[in-house]
Amino acid sequence: MTVSVDRSRCIGCGMCAYAAPGVFRVVGRASTVQRPPEEGETWRVRDAANGCPVNAITVRP
Repeated sequence: MTVSVDRSRCIGCGMCAYAAPGVFRVVGRASTVQRPPEEGETWRVRDAANGCPVNAITVRP
């Protein structure tokens, strides 16, 4: 699974970091991907992407 955040769209609300704290972290005014998700975290990452208010998170298999 590949996860990316479009920093030009991200508003830094922190919802993704709350949903998957090991994968996402808010740095400055935008979220960043800290590491690829582990096996048990994939559903959390998908939830974070689906819940992003500005659709800044992309998840690819």
